[in-house]
Amino acid sequence: MLKMTINRRIRRILSENRSQYIGSFILIVLSSFLFSFMGQFACNFKRLADNFRINNIQEDASFVTSVSLTSLTELESMADAVIEEGLKFDYQLADGLTLRIFSMNEKINLPGIVEGRNVMADGEILLNPVFAESNGFGIGDEIKIHGKSYTITGYLALPNYMYLLQSEVDMMPRPGFGIAVVSRKDFAGFGIGSPFYSVKFNHSPEPLRVRSARLRELIVEKGVEIAEWTNADDNKRINIVDAEVEIISMVSKAVPTAILLLAVIIVSRIVSRLIKRDSTIIGTLYALGYRKREIYFHYLRLPLALAITGSIAGALPGLLPVRAMVSFIFDAFNIPLTEIETDAGRMAASLIIPVLIIVLSSYIVIRSRLRRSPADLLRGRKEKTGINFLERALNLEKVGFTVKFQIREQLRSLSRVTFLLLGIAVATVMMQWGFSLKKSTDFLLTGGVSGIYEFGYEYKFDRLRADPLPYGAEPFSAALFVPPGAEKKDLYVMGVLPASGMLTLTGKSGALLSTDMVIATIPAAKMLNTAEGEPIRVIRKIDGREFTIRVDEIADTYAGNFIFMPVDEYNKMFDMPEGSYNGAFSNVLLDLPADVSHSMVTMEEKMAGVEELLGPTKSMIGFVVFMAAIIGMIIVYLVSSMIVDENTITISLMKIFGYRRKEVSNLVLNSSTMVVVLGYLLGIPLTMSAIGSMIQSLEDSVGLIVPPARISLPYILIGFLVIMLAYEVSKRLSKRKVNAIPMSEALKAGME
Repeated sequence: MLKMTINRRIRRILSENRSQYIGSFILIVLSSFLFSFMGQFACNFKRLADNFRINNIQEDASFVTSVSLTSLTELESMADAVIEEGLKFDYQLADGLTLRIFSMNEKINLPGIVEGRNVMADGEILLNPVFAESNGFGIGDEIKIHGKSYTITGYLALPNYMYLLQSEVDMMPRPGFGIAVVSRKDFAGFGIGSPFYSVKFNHSPEPLRVRSARLRELIVEKGVEIAEWTNADDNKRINIVDAEVEIISMVSKAVPTAILLLAVIIVSRIVSRLIKRDSTIIGTLYALGYRKREIYFHYLRLPLALAITGSIAGALPGLLPVRAMVSFIFDAFNIPLTEIETDAGRMAASLIIPVLIIVLSSYIVIRSRLRRSPADLLRGRKEKTGINFLERALNLEKVGFTVKFQIREQLRSLSRVTFLLLGIAVATVMMQWGFSLKKSTDFLLTGGVSGIYEFGYEYKFDRLRADPLPYGAEPFSAALFVPPGAEKKDLYVMGVLPASGMLTLTGKSGALLSTDMVIATIPAAKMLNTAEGEPIRVIRKIDGREFTIRVDEIADTYAGNFIFMPVDEYNKMFDMPEGSYNGAFSNVLLDLPADVSHSMVTMEEKMAGVEELLGPTKSMIGFVVFMAAIIGMIIVYLVSSMIVDENTITISLMKIFGYRRKEVSNLVLNSSTMVVVLGYLLGIPLTMSAIGSMIQSLEDSVGLIVPPARISLPYILIGFLVIMLAYEVSKRLSKRKVNAIPMSEALKAGME
């Protein structure tokens, strides 16, 4: 009976300072929601990508040869692999629309059907969904290619084109680029197309690169020249998915953990204040025969109730938007969305982790508070609350009463100050991370790309050419290289005309650089850890040969991992035919023979891709800023509410002494202003560190080097205004509590 009576106090306690409990409850809900939502999202993204690789037999490597291979069966046996020849060509549907058409494979890189059905007869075609939907092609519609109509039977995804890059030098998909698959019979009817080969090695513990090198040797021994070779690990159309999974996994742990830490701090402080206030009651309970274990459990009921209800209220709704988020990101990653599954382990973690951490921290607080003897608790003796070292270090005797009061109000509750600092810092990191993402994207893609390229069209040829180009076009040659021992960090060495008018490269001093020397971009120089005038070693990926290049200048640009050199020097250094090239920069459309297999992209398409990328980014930034403002407002309101509760008697006395309501509110509530400002300033370097970790992850995963973390002054000011606006709103809400405190509170305290 006594136990039932004491436990009824929980409802009374919750009803008394509802705002504090509601605020902490919201933080627990938000943390659990993000644990559930982001964890399930990361799990499903990885599972769907892995299943697509396995079920549709993603290639281990692909290559292009100078002549078609014969006796594939013999080569497969010698390499212990499956090798399949495919055909492709790029078709211009309209201005700015390029469709890369593949022949249907039977062994490797099998198309995954996103919607509709597979090709079953002649005259049928599959398109990737984003290209089809953005250009008005529906299932059942017809599309004309070289004058012949093809019926769209479904939408597809290819495991070697999970990230739809038109060219390997691209950094993001282009809105006007798509892929399609037709039957081999229909493809033969086109009369054009360049062959390529996909490789899937049979299961073996031997490293992929060793087996790939052996296969290359076998092909060369047959007298066949390899024009291109790309391992799956080096293919950005594949490995960018791995980088995205890693980043999502990192964020899905960091953000919920930070919010949970705030919830733990506030709940622990609430429990600590509750026990401090109830010390006499606790002594009485001991006198009535309650055991320490029962007292502990009684005071654990409050954080336990908050943690359990908050985790359930957050984790279960966190499952709802998972499918929508996976569908949203699959607009960028061409992967079939088959079925969303709930990972039981992650679900259990999102339910249990908040409960365990909050209850454990509350237990530690309760134990530290109940170390006093029952007699001391019963007598109501107060704990010693001396002036801490910070207050002793500051000489506050010469400052005015207002400043002195506000400083002491913060210094005498360091746990509250810590909570406010961390809360504002977390909100700042979220906000500035979104702003920095937009700025880096703008700088990297818009300023970087358009700032150095002075051509309208970029052509890439599948075979070496030596034919002269018309006026307004310049040849170039390019090949993929890697630093020794860093196979994932690839870069392009490109041969261009010595006095190229298509490239504008500037040095770090701002001076224009001539292309008659060897010039490296900043990402390439950083990847190779080199400086101007130093020799570097690079390995050509196509054949594994090592070369030494001396870098003359470093261009002040992040527009790709490139080393530029004169094209004649390039051909001589890399044993290429004199006067040959495999690409062209042009300001005019080239009139190429029908049998010349090539791809072409315009600068307008690249810029359109930038705009398309920035659309979802802007939406995400808006959401992140909104969430940061809400978190900041909750934190500040909770702290303000604590300050009011802890100063009830002081506020009452001020009113007795004649202070007006506005003066009392400003004196009490404005004491946190400096802490809010410091929390915001603390969040800036934390943001830089968080972005730096993400950039390092990109560099390690796919060798993508982007500009260092940048937070511009305008975004710093905007973020500060948002945080201060949330602070002012919180103060206005707390002002009601200040005004509601009657003068009689001081008299009651005196009588007691």
